[in-house]
Amino acid sequence: MTGEMPPDWFADLNEDDCMRMDVRPILARGDDPLEQILAKVELLAVQDILLIEAPFDPLPLRRMLTGRGYASHAVPLSPKHWQVFFKKQDGAKLPDLPNLSDLPAFPLYRQDGVLEMDLRGLEPPNPMIAILKVIESGKAGDKFIVRLMRNPVYLYPELVERNWQAQVLEERDDGLRVEITKRT
Repeated sequence: MTGEMPPDWFADLNEDDCMRMDVRPILARGDDPLEQILAKVELLAVQDILLIEAPFDPLPLRRMLTGRGYASHAVPLSPKHWQVFFKKQDGAKLPDLPNLSDLPAFPLYRQDGVLEMDLRGLEPPNPMIAILKVIESGKAGDKFIVRLMRNPVYLYPELVERNWQAQVLEERDDGLRVEITKRT
């Protein structure tokens, strides 16, 4: 689960005072809750806390909102039920990404000298985490290919931040083939 230390503001938290949002039904329908989450975040006053019920720890969302000045804390209630708390905070620290070896196994091979990763079997946010960890590790060189089930919209800002870019090469019923390259 998580070994994350709770922030000071979490100690006095009363869940009944939180603005709540359960994204599990939205995700179960195959919809993206990001716009609804961002709309809720816009309503938060400095003293308010947003509590999101999710089926996983949404690290990409947590990192995005940290960049907008929100601290977060995730609490696993079960493997498929997480509570994630967000509060406006100066100097919020980005949550750490797990190690690549901590992710579920996925096919990783080289085709014509180019690293290829098949991430279609991973649940969100693991495909994005795997891509970012491969970039951080330097194993990818300046270009690699990933196979994904859906367009990685949350990945694009993370890639730009790291001076990388993505281009969908092929879109089929069984997923996408995406080329990720270092920007020069």
